[in-house]
Amino acid sequence: MKKALVIINPSSGREKAEEYADHIREILKKRYEEVEIRKTEGAGDAKRFADEGASEEVDLIVAVGGDGTVNEAVNGIAPHEKRPKFAIIPLGTVNDLARVLGIPVDPEEAIEILSEEHLVTIDLAKASGTYFTNGLAVGKIPESIHEVTAEEKSKLGPLAYLWAGAKKLLENEKIAVKVLTEEKEFEGELSAVVMSLTGQLGGIKDVFPEARPQDGKIHILLVHELDLAETTKMLPEIISRRITESENMTYITTEKVTLEAFHGEDYVSDVDGEEGPHLPFTVEVLKAHLEVLVPGEK
Repeated sequence: MKKALVIINPSSGREKAEEYADHIREILKKRYEEVEIRKTEGAGDAKRFADEGASEEVDLIVAVGGDGTVNEAVNGIAPHEKRPKFAIIPLGTVNDLARVLGIPVDPEEAIEILSEEHLVTIDLAKASGTYFTNGLAVGKIPESIHEVTAEEKSKLGPLAYLWAGAKKLLENEKIAVKVLTEEKEFEGELSAVVMSLTGQLGGIKDVFPEARPQDGKIHILLVHELDLAETTKMLPEIISRRITESENMTYITTEKVTLEAFHGEDYVSDVDGEEGPHLPFTVEVLKAHLEVLVPGEK
């Protein structure tokens, strides 16, 4: 018997996520004999539901919510040897992975993808036991994302993140880190360390133009200065998508990277828009680790 598990975050989509449950069930019933719908009530629920579903060997897990819900569901699926297929109904502020994979951000259109089975296999990355699909960052500006409230995200959308980051930009605080890869080593102060599997970060496309979700690589930027003057200077490179060529950046591609902090500092990472592990940790690519439903070719 084929079974699908649907994980809904009721607070996403401006608290309208539950309204899509009947349509999702109707579509899935055409392909799956059993469809279970579970609603989250707090942090960690989506991960637990997905872990339980994978343990029961369900065939498909659908995450209905924003990037945080997607990240939690992936963290429930990823540790298993036998992993169910994964689908996203994006209802978040940014929806990075959905956008990269061409999944419509209109929920009704995204639900229609469930009626067929067009799949792509994508890489994941693992940092100190935490899995991610898109990006990881360390620095005072990425850290400010965690200070954005649910109310601010609901009212301002992506602008809430930009506003939080702009305030940190003026402070120009740096982090003292060591970055170790087989290709390159760095030791010193940086404004930020930013890495991506897909090329997109925080809703900004082609931050890493060469990155692809299936290339087996982590794409890393060491940002040396990120004050207001330097950011203004880099605007042409940002707009023209040549940020990796900036003199203010060191660009690295690798399969494995270790980050360490100096002077007993406690730096926390941002992973797919959520608070991640504290330094030190190692990030490693897991090639072709997750099958995701995407739109078919038109």
